[in-house]
Amino acid sequence: MKNNAYLKLKTLTVFAAAVGTAFAAARPVPRPALAARLLDESMEVYGIVHWGPNTFTDREWGYGDEDPKIVAPSDFNAGQIASACAAGGLGGLVVVAKHHDGFCLWPTKTTAHNISKSPFRGGKGDYVREMADACRAAGMKFGVYISPWDRNSAFYSAPAYVTMYHNQVRELIGGDYGEVFEMWFDGANGGDGYYGGTRGRRKISGDYYRFDLLFPELRRLQPKICLFNESDGADFRWPGNEMGILHPDSRATVRSYDKANYMSYCNVGDVDGTTFHPCEADFPLRRGWFYHAREDGRTKGPAYLMKNYLRSVGNGGTMNIGIAPNKKGVLSGEDVASLAGFGRLRKRFFANRVAKGPCNVVVMREDVSKGEHVAGWSLAAKDGVLLKGRSIGVKRIRTLAKAVPAEDLKLATDCAAKVELRYYLVDPELIRAIESAETDGGETDTAKWMTGAQK
Repeated sequence: MKNNAYLKLKTLTVFAAAVGTAFAAARPVPRPALAARLLDESMEVYGIVHWGPNTFTDREWGYGDEDPKIVAPSDFNAGQIASACAAGGLGGLVVVAKHHDGFCLWPTKTTAHNISKSPFRGGKGDYVREMADACRAAGMKFGVYISPWDRNSAFYSAPAYVTMYHNQVRELIGGDYGEVFEMWFDGANGGDGYYGGTRGRRKISGDYYRFDLLFPELRRLQPKICLFNESDGADFRWPGNEMGILHPDSRATVRSYDKANYMSYCNVGDVDGTTFHPCEADFPLRRGWFYHAREDGRTKGPAYLMKNYLRSVGNGGTMNIGIAPNKKGVLSGEDVASLAGFGRLRKRFFANRVAKGPCNVVVMREDVSKGEHVAGWSLAAKDGVLLKGRSIGVKRIRTLAKAVPAEDLKLATDCAAKVELRYYLVDPELIRAIESAETDGGETDTAKWMTGAQK
């Protein structure tokens, strides 16, 4: 249904004409639950920290037979890691407490394959505890990742492992580590591994981990927790890539989880979706998720991070940057510099908000407290339609080919949803530098914008 009525701008908040209301009402409009906590602008960017045996073996996926004695950082500093991330504007960190190798980075009671068997803090340390404390000291929220797949455990694929895994989750989520803002459940499942020395392949059924029992318990133990998983019981969904890129019309609403066809719809979502599960766009700051010396010099730069911000947060999702401390137990200098630069560049990009006069960046935010309604929109000026799309939802950030007076812009949508509009004037050269930024070797010098030196 077409809406021919343009909206009057009042205090930069617009209410679309109600011509399409009947059409919009016919669609199911699921409402956000806990996901809304991460859709706040203070939490739209966060990180996931990978550090452990893989850091010392130069692998991405450990086999499960790694000797705990290799986890021996010379200068571990959780505060340095957290402070660097906070400088980048990250609102929280999801700490990988156990990867697929099964090594637990806290002194768990569930398995001997844990940090107490390493030289870390003389065998009396707790990496997860130090990271949790550092996050809060830096003003960030703390989250955890505990791999369901365990290539070390002899019990994996048997019922005994499920009990062990649930107990591991309880140890970290039960309150001893404080409030947890998010828990990540990786989709990697089964395959070859050490498995207590038998060395073979193990397969599991689709319901093996009993998430149907675990998720309600997690929500009871941590009422504010958000879950990342490819299931209807989660709050955030994987967008089908690890590049941090969402479709321009990516919606928070999505159909019921369908493993066989998930990749066909997970990035863009569904207008007729039955659940409110926004995309969490994850990608590593370096090439890999864990630190590898061979990747030094290839850290994604500030302009590329800003480009991904526009392609993730700017397309209705959240942005999750993979953080990889090195063997010393700190972030390398280039990683620290990149994060700090991104933090400054992002502030600079949105520094000049305007109500009147020229603007070339538009930010749209639908009031999603009652669901995502808009399924068609256009933004026009005196010369005609400048932009159009299908989704607004949590947020859309769009750049204009040339600056136009903010007071001339008018938004039309297909329903009566409440939409907030913000206008910014950004140096066109900065926009071009961001849009042309590449992952390796193509980083444009953006120092003048990060320092505010341009005129």
